Amino acid sequence: MDLFNQVSHGTTLLTPNSRLSAVLIQQYSAWQQLQKKLCWPSLDCLPQNSFIARLWNAYVIQQPNAQPLLLTPEQEQIAWEDILRHSPENEYLLQLSSAAELAKSAWHTLKLWRVHAENPHLKTTEDAQIFQTWAAAFEKKCAQSLWLDSSSMIELLITQIEKNSLAIPKKIILLGFTEISPLHQALLERCQHQGCEVIYNTITKKQRDIARIALNDADSEMRTMARWAKAILEEQPEARIGCVVPRLEDVREQVIQHFSAVFCEENTFTLNHTTLPFNISAGKNLASYPVIHAAIHLLKLSTATIPAEVLSSILHSPFIGDAEYEMLNRARYETLLRRDNITSMSLQQLLENKLTIKNHCPRLAERMRTVLDSFHLRHEKKFASGWTHYFIEQLNAWGWPGERSVDSHEYQAIQAWLKVMAEYTTLDGILTQISYQQALYYLIYLTAQKVFQVESPAAPIQILGMLEAAEIPFDYLWVMGLDDSAWPQSPNPNPFIPQRLQKKLKMPHANAERELQYGIQLTQQLQSCADVIIFSHALKSDDAELRPSPIISDVKAITLNDLRLADFNPITHSIFASQKIEFLNDETAPAIGCDEVVRGGTSIFKLQAACPFKAFAELRLHARKVEPPALGLRAMDKGEILHRAMEMLWGVLKDQTYLLQMPQDTLDKLVEDCVDQAIHHIAESTANNRRYLGLESQRLQRLIHQWLDREKARPPFKVIKIEEERKLTIANLAITLRVDRIDELDSGRQIIIDYKTGKTHPNKDWFGDRPNEPQLPLYCTTDSLKTCGILFAQINSEEMKWKGISGIDLGIPAVKTVTEERNTDASSWQNQIENWQTILEKLATDFAQGKANIDPKEDPQTCEHCHLKPICRIHETITENILSYD
Repeated sequence: MDLFNQVSHGTTLLTPNSRLSAVLIQQYSAWQQLQKKLCWPSLDCLPQNSFIARLWNAYVIQQPNAQPLLLTPEQEQIAWEDILRHSPENEYLLQLSSAAELAKSAWHTLKLWRVHAENPHLKTTEDAQIFQTWAAAFEKKCAQSLWLDSSSMIELLITQIEKNSLAIPKKIILLGFTEISPLHQALLERCQHQGCEVIYNTITKKQRDIARIALNDADSEMRTMARWAKAILEEQPEARIGCVVPRLEDVREQVIQHFSAVFCEENTFTLNHTTLPFNISAGKNLASYPVIHAAIHLLKLSTATIPAEVLSSILHSPFIGDAEYEMLNRARYETLLRRDNITSMSLQQLLENKLTIKNHCPRLAERMRTVLDSFHLRHEKKFASGWTHYFIEQLNAWGWPGERSVDSHEYQAIQAWLKVMAEYTTLDGILTQISYQQALYYLIYLTAQKVFQVESPAAPIQILGMLEAAEIPFDYLWVMGLDDSAWPQSPNPNPFIPQRLQKKLKMPHANAERELQYGIQLTQQLQSCADVIIFSHALKSDDAELRPSPIISDVKAITLNDLRLADFNPITHSIFASQKIEFLNDETAPAIGCDEVVRGGTSIFKLQAACPFKAFAELRLHARKVEPPALGLRAMDKGEILHRAMEMLWGVLKDQTYLLQMPQDTLDKLVEDCVDQAIHHIAESTANNRRYLGLESQRLQRLIHQWLDREKARPPFKVIKIEEERKLTIANLAITLRVDRIDELDSGRQIIIDYKTGKTHPNKDWFGDRPNEPQLPLYCTTDSLKTCGILFAQINSEEMKWKGISGIDLGIPAVKTVTEERNTDASSWQNQIENWQTILEKLATDFAQGKANIDPKEDPQTCEHCHLKPICRIHETITENILSYD
């Protein structure tokens, strides 16, 4: 290669990134082997930043006196945050961390473009003037503390080279740079003045096969690009293939998903990650790896209340000690928390409340106690290194990273985090003693700034970002995402530098003209990277229509028919197409034995009527839905409070006469007391929810008063039973019934009442072979001679009325006699009771004998909110639902 012919002793190759350096070193070794050499000097090839760091290290070694502390990017960010935090403008900043990041960026941009912070141009805008104040404070702080930022370090190196205090290469060859800042240019020029030969290498242009293609959307681009790469790899296993994705870090998971689907091994759901034919350059935020995410959450726990979702993650986390041993117990304990609608709880409450975790997960409880016992140390102030030891002790107390063996990815993530912890201790040089909250904030910040990627072997297909791909040689290259909305990129000038100055000096992201020129230059570099190049763009993004970028509009257009694409059939479709279904009609469960205890009461009849399989699964397999916790009171809690309040209220009133005679203020006080006692029984009042429960009390009091007005308008009655419990046996099933209330009329006949806070439809709920609400008909059959009617007391803000049916006229609006309702003769009430008895006996018999066929009463309404669909698999009767792919 012509490039390597220019390399001699004392030559250094500089690149804009480490990936290009690695490729050049590999190519240099191959080139030497072609020269039939058995050994050769190593190629001095490294990224520009590494070269500058090497110069700095050489300078530090040569100087006997103490040198300033070179700030890392994270240390510098913390220093800027501290300056902004103590500035008068802090009270106006919505996000201090983001403002500090912009200020730091402005400082480095000005340094790189060799503009002093005191430049008069910076006084032309208010934001720039504020930045000047911050910059002066930063400069003063660095001088006082003997700190040095990376840009100022380059200025120092230029001075030292000018003094001949630093050894520099004889020759420097630059390769792959799209642009070089004035400060870096000054460094190179200073090297030239000192006798170094500086060569700006450019790749010789030759004829390329370049085309562009339009695809439906970004997903189509990724999938088609993967199929194109796979087709090339199948024909040319030694080919070097590049796939360039703008903003790769933002769409990394989507890219992996599409490439994994295309390269999925035959008849398998997973890939062997050690033999992947593609390698993606973009890493992920270290804090996003589950094992690290769990550690941070554990350190964030305090004596304050913990949200339900965090409690759930603790109970299910495999990264806490004894997680495997107590796995089932921890899952059961979470169901208890959900049952009681626990939305938040502190560690102390978990250990000491009535639902104590000690009775269910003793090993986890012991770890919680150990952690709690050390919480008093968090009130101290320590240096960062001191908090590092505390962090480790806390995680050890939790048993992190768990008792099971970590996999390769988790191990690498843990090792990377331990390095972050080591870097964290260096904050002692820039921070004084800090509180625990500050210490944890800085640890989370350092972790979030760390971009980590698990190690993977070399692969023929390289998935890169735009800047990484420039000048890297490939045989084939696909660049996606070149639509008119994304390329060139939109301007994004720094708000702390006047736009006029940015435009004049052509600073990064200054204006549209600058971004266009930069986009053209980078696109031309990409055009020199391979023999075959394809540019692609999407036709739409959501509802917006897109066109090709003007930078590639002159490139010849092709269609899918012009491409050689690998066949692609998603693995799920392949498995579905090759299915061999064996039908087994198994609709009968074992009959209920004499030793089997089935609990459920009237729900046995309700579920059996809705769907026999639902009754079997919920009552005999115990496949019940675990309700998620909800803020405030759940609908079932509100209903229970109303029931209990009405129970206590009628326990005092007894009959309608007493209700009518009671003074209004006495009645108001009675209703208030009953509601408050009911709420206190269901929901414990705390400082966090006291106001909410007070509002709920007022709401229920209004509802009850509105309902009592309807009770007053009824014909006379006495309440003779409240929450009465009755036991009966049907089809050898022992059933326990509980009814809300039984009223006795002047005639001595009785009506059964059930309070309802939701919507009801008696015509639909009580009649038919499969009644939706069988409780009142069932209770009616236990005393058919005295009972003359069943009623729903509909009590809610939308509908406040009686709903029911009776054998005689009750004088209550909307309550019809069975003769009116069913259009039958006068003896139909007794006939209806007998009909109910027959229907209910059949439902009980079917359940007891194991009838468990999948037969929803009203499909799809019955199945719409049913949680058993993954078990009954009713929707797998739909066999043709195949998606089309490009």
